[in-house]
Amino acid sequence: MSEKLSQHFTVRECKCPCCGLLNVSPTLLRLAEKIRARLKAPMHVHSVCRCVRHNREVGGRPKSRHLLGHAMDFHVSGLSPQATYNAIIKMWAAGDLPELGGVFVYDWGVHIDIDHADDGHLRRGDYRK
Repeated sequence: MSEKLSQHFTVRECKCPCCGLLNVSPTLLRLAEKIRARLKAPMHVHSVCRCVRHNREVGGRPKSRHLLGHAMDFHVSGLSPQATYNAIIKMWAAGDLPELGGVFVYDWGVHIDIDHADDGHLRRGDYRK
């Protein structure tokens, strides 16, 4: 079993798959744990930390928050990406997720990050096809 970084997230699922880079933010882990607790379902991590090479290979943006360990891509057992996204927006609107800077829905799941917009608004978007 992989070493745990927090109650539910491990080194194996958070490190860069090509080189092992592990620069995950403790704030991101706290945010992910809060979301998991509220959803009461496992979050299946797709990506957290990425090195520049891996980010380029997966088509990530040049200034991706994954490069800093500030973002997590995941899907949730038993919930559609839209339902997951809606639940996170609702938690943020209720003031329960002050760490959340951005949330985006995709066909495969959801992206969250901790980098706030300068004016404090929640960065969000729908990137489903």
